[in-house]
Amino acid sequence: DDPVEAVSVSLMKDTETIYGMTTADNGKYLLLVPEVDGQRYNIIPKRLDQPRNGVSTLDLVRIQKHLLGQDAFESPYQYIAADANNNEQVSAIDLIEIRKLILGIYVEFPNNLSWRFVDKNFQFADLTHPWPFEETINIQYDGQSASDLDFIGVKVGDVNNSVQANAT
Repeated sequence: DDPVEAVSVSLMKDTETIYGMTTADNGKYLLLVPEVDGQRYNIIPKRLDQPRNGVSTLDLVRIQKHLLGQDAFESPYQYIAADANNNEQVSAIDLIEIRKLILGIYVEFPNNLSWRFVDKNFQFADLTHPWPFEETINIQYDGQSASDLDFIGVKVGDVNNSVQANAT
């Protein structure tokens, strides 16, 4: 429920960036869509900084308990956060990747982004296996303004949600 600041949000047409901005501490963004009826665009959020923000040994313990069947994850977002090597599953390899980040062996995850963003309206087919999931929002210009196009930010490695998502 915390707004995520410093997210680069881009409006894309095919592979071309039409407009972009960075969210402030309130997590909001405003994109100017060219007035071309019927044109389709993708809204793509990215945040690549501070990979260690919110990632601690408590996350390692939580993932280990999940893997041992002692304390299962309650949310599909925990599975996404735990998948540090981005292979669409949670395993002991993810523990190793997160440990390397905590110890400073890695400055960032080699096969994953610092944050993943899921379309807020995306419906997971399986809450215990949330992959694949929508990381973009597709829109079609129809002459009306679009609102309530939102994402859920997931900090990779942070399954206990201790990340500081904004300055406030």
